[in-house]
Amino acid sequence: MMTSMTVPVWLPVVISSVSVVAALGSFMWQIHRARFNQSVDLLFRLENDFFGAAKKVQRVKASRDLQQGKVLEAEPILDFFETMALLLRRGALDKEIVCHTFFYWIDNYYEACKGFIEARQATDPLVWKDLPPFVATLRAFESQQLDGKSHIPPTAERVAAFLAEEQTEAV
Repeated sequence: MMTSMTVPVWLPVVISSVSVVAALGSFMWQIHRARFNQSVDLLFRLENDFFGAAKKVQRVKASRDLQQGKVLEAEPILDFFETMALLLRRGALDKEIVCHTFFYWIDNYYEACKGFIEARQATDPLVWKDLPPFVATLRAFESQQLDGKSHIPPTAERVAAFLAEEQTEAV
């Protein structure tokens, strides 16, 4: 006598459910990777802009102005960092990659312009509104990377040396 093997009724349901969960997991991973790749691509575009010839000329002009106590030529640099701040806040950029690539410039330009930024925000609170929290976020991240030692913002001497260094960018 032959015994008939029957498949339990619940087995196809379990197999289908596991397949759906695996497919959803794979889909979520692909979305995560695609967003990361887009973030890296965006960062490379920002990097090409910031370190490109036109922006280098702008950075030289900005550093000259800042050395003379003026800020007009620094405003496009602040606008560039404000855009990065917005993109980070909206999740389009990765904080670690931004910090790794741009922190030196963000930290120094912010310190060089901090008084001007605060004065402008006193009359126009929306101008560069994302910039101070952006800098604070990156400084906190930098502190984490220093194994708990606090990041120390650039001193006036460091900012002066930074601005002198920026003078050599378009040479």
